[in-house]
Amino acid sequence: MNLAQSSQQIASTIARLRGELGATQGAVAHEAGLDQSRVSRIEKGEVATPSEIERVVDALAAMGSARAKEFKKFIEREWDHVEPPSFWNPQLGYLDTAEDTLSRVEVFLAEEDRPWPLRRQLERRRDDLLKATTFLSRTNHNVAFIGDIGVGKSTALSFLFDLLVPTSSLTKPIDRVVLETGAGGTTICEVHVKRGPEFGISLLPMGDGELRQLVADLCSAKWVTARGEPRDAASGESVGVSREVERAIRNMTGLVRRRETVDGKIIYHDSLLDLARSTTSEDEFRTRVLDMMQLPERTQREVWYDSAGRKNPMEWLTETFKMVNNGRLKDVTLPSSIDLLVPDFGRSFGEFEITVIDTKGIDDVAVREDLDVRLKDPRTIVVFCSRFNDAPGTSSRALLQHMKQTFSDRFDTGKVSILALPRAGEALAMKDDVGERVLTDAEGYLFKGMQVSGELAADGMGGIPMLFYNVEVDDAAEVRARVFEQLDRLRKTVSENLLDLCAAVEELIENHETQALSAAVEEVANRLSTFLKANRKLGARERLAHVDAIATVHGVRYASTLWAATRRNGEYSGFNIVHHVGIGAARDARMRCDGWFKSLDAFLNSLKADPGLALAGKTIDQIGKSAAASKTSFIEGVQRAGMEVYREPLTQSPVWLACASEWGQGAGFKKRVAGHLERWFEGNAPLKDKLEVIANGFWEQMVISPLLRLADESAPENALR
Repeated sequence: MNLAQSSQQIASTIARLRGELGATQGAVAHEAGLDQSRVSRIEKGEVATPSEIERVVDALAAMGSARAKEFKKFIEREWDHVEPPSFWNPQLGYLDTAEDTLSRVEVFLAEEDRPWPLRRQLERRRDDLLKATTFLSRTNHNVAFIGDIGVGKSTALSFLFDLLVPTSSLTKPIDRVVLETGAGGTTICEVHVKRGPEFGISLLPMGDGELRQLVADLCSAKWVTARGEPRDAASGESVGVSREVERAIRNMTGLVRRRETVDGKIIYHDSLLDLARSTTSEDEFRTRVLDMMQLPERTQREVWYDSAGRKNPMEWLTETFKMVNNGRLKDVTLPSSIDLLVPDFGRSFGEFEITVIDTKGIDDVAVREDLDVRLKDPRTIVVFCSRFNDAPGTSSRALLQHMKQTFSDRFDTGKVSILALPRAGEALAMKDDVGERVLTDAEGYLFKGMQVSGELAADGMGGIPMLFYNVEVDDAAEVRARVFEQLDRLRKTVSENLLDLCAAVEELIENHETQALSAAVEEVANRLSTFLKANRKLGARERLAHVDAIATVHGVRYASTLWAATRRNGEYSGFNIVHHVGIGAARDARMRCDGWFKSLDAFLNSLKADPGLALAGKTIDQIGKSAAASKTSFIEGVQRAGMEVYREPLTQSPVWLACASEWGQGAGFKKRVAGHLERWFEGNAPLKDKLEVIANGFWEQMVISPLLRLADESAPENALR
């Protein structure tokens, strides 16, 4: 018996099989010829001898458990190539097939006299198989909710994933959510909800440099306000930090606004402004605020529920999260991310280990670096949240366009969905094409969904699932199931690719002695080599990398966002210019290579249409899939290169002092900043040439060389190493 599975995994599986059967430990022990205490210890993972496990599994099978028979075969299975999966993995059958296929590949390649075209093909297919099996073997995934501030995503995900205080504790259903909600600008950072050993909160502290910069931003804004000049005289725009950050800093220092009643009227007394007025300089003001925050004492990173207390644990989690989020725990600093730990979180959501991510709401620039991480992570599905009437929402549309222009060819793979959040009466206000109101919310959802899907399809973004959820009336379980359908689709896409890979490999191995197959594969290799030699160069540059960054500067909604970026040498969480230069480089790379890959697709289709190459059909298909993967790698590589080429010269340039000094000089702040930056990019032309050299090198390494390895026996084996 193979015990590659951990004893705890085996123990939990046995306990689950017994539970599904509805049998007691005593009954299983009797059937297995063991003491009940022994079965109990096996289910706890305290003992795991092969003979006793086999007796218990055989007993469960004898008592009528069909899954027990399958489990016995499973634990006898050797996993030499595939990362050992869970017995409950939904793609277990696919992984089993892949393990057999990889074993055959190993045996085949062990024979040194195999013809080189087949050997090259199998080596590449083996690597692709291993990548796909690694993805499917693991069942941990993220569900990230992205949307504008105030759209209601925190409330929605709280109801969807049962992050609620019991009904007996609070009266209004909308007030039961664990995540703090409000009219927008409530959550200070990204929040992760995941399974934990007990109820608790864990946080990653904000970096000292960023924290002090936020304090500097707040003090700079309040210093100007205290002296009676709170706005740019001409534009009327104010600056400062976000509402949630200001609220947290005020609580950490005790400099909160205090309510007073004067002559029967309620007024607020601002102690932060009083402190500003009592100091002689902005530096002194900032120093005083930092001292009052007592940062050296704020070292606590975890807070755990005390079961001896009388509060319901979800109620405790709600109150504690609110204190952490608002800077009201004296030992806790400002967080850059918060983990909410809930025992058994997600156990009722299927076989996956789910982490739900509440991203920081979009208040200005939608294409942020933190959101890009979620969009690119293959293990994360993204739910774009929008108001019902605005669906899919300006920010969601901008991010979808960003995906399309930068790195995504398809939107029907399960990666993204749109969740519209209607309020009472909004769905019923929908009218059909002849102007008649719909009769039910469901009909309103249907018609709205058709409108949005049609608009997205017209923009080349068809196939995105459209979901609706009114937290007051709709069934959370039903909507949650639709979200998980998205995850099933994501894994199904990988599973189907895995089966295609296995089929291609099996065909090569089965027919490797057929002279016609070898001749067909070699002919494909020869023609591919000819194509690559004639079409080796990357297309000419379409646009400079910094164009998108400058366009984003012009398009920033709030001057305060751009002001904060200029004070941080362009690297601000709300607008990171280096990130946008990278995006520009990636978009240019995509435009430059799209035509080349279309030509390759046409070439491969011509090969498939050739009757003389019919035996190599699956080989041709896999060349196309490998090329598609290399395209993604190339674009991502150019994006990273764009960021690295420009990061140091740009962030260390005095141009940012000139940009920051434009604040307060009248209307047109954004235009003047954009002008400074455009002149800087024009004056640093050698950087674009440096990026061009790197892009062409990546094209050769990531696209041409891997294909040449399939086509040319003399190509270097370590072309990608």
